[in-house]
Amino acid sequence: MRDNSVMTYSLIILGSGQDGGSPQVGTVSHAGLERSASSVAVMSGEGTVLLFDASPDIRSQYKRLVAHCGCAPPLDGVFITHGHMGHYAGLVHFGTEAASTDGLPLFAPSSVLDFLEGNEPWATLFSGEHLLPISIDDATATVDRITVSAVHVPHRADFTATVGYSIAIDDDPWVFYLPDIDGWDEWPEAEEVFTRHDVCLIDATFSSMDELPGRDIAAIKHPLVPDTIARFQHLTPDHTMILTHINHSNSLGVLDADITTLAHELGFTIAHDGLVINHD
Repeated sequence: MRDNSVMTYSLIILGSGQDGGSPQVGTVSHAGLERSASSVAVMSGEGTVLLFDASPDIRSQYKRLVAHCGCAPPLDGVFITHGHMGHYAGLVHFGTEAASTDGLPLFAPSSVLDFLEGNEPWATLFSGEHLLPISIDDATATVDRITVSAVHVPHRADFTATVGYSIAIDDDPWVFYLPDIDGWDEWPEAEEVFTRHDVCLIDATFSSMDELPGRDIAAIKHPLVPDTIARFQHLTPDHTMILTHINHSNSLGVLDADITTLAHELGFTIAHDGLVINHD
């Protein structure tokens, strides 16, 4: 049973890391904080819980959600941004071997749904009716006064397209969730979209092109944090700009790191697992 008395309109950052979390498999050390893979949950005053991205770390993240809510809330919907592993791998926990959900609405772009329904083990989640697929390409989803709409953004289309999610309360834009994008030059609508929302969670995967020795970061396209800060610092007086999806190689968030100092001085919030944002 839900304890609605402790529920408010709030967002909790369940995971603030890049797809592999921090530290990643195969590494002992990491540049920044320990982080699980990117995911957030939004809760309404009536007790509705919506999950955005089902990460590989969903078990520990659900434990964090329980601690925040003071109960074990059922999910009322799941929204997937795209088909990179950190954003959908946790869906397996809704199948027969684990939660065995019954018709849990899964909202995603049609390309994401096509990919999932065409490949195991994801296809069984639909044929077994654990998940109910709902395309959100050109539509909105309204659940208990929370309205969610998808905004297509440029990002490596290895398997699917990518979207960010606009989350509104009573049709008033509140949060824009954008963990992945190739770059700001490829998406000129960024500032207009950010300006319409009170809170923006945006891609902060890398701070430097030199973070991953032996790998070509240019082939793993993400905007660098200093560029993001320079472009959008004028929004911070009136908007909560949160840097998230932080790679294990990125020192963003470490207290004595130059990039952390820069972000804080210019009004940005650095995401961490468990950070809560309440709706006014």
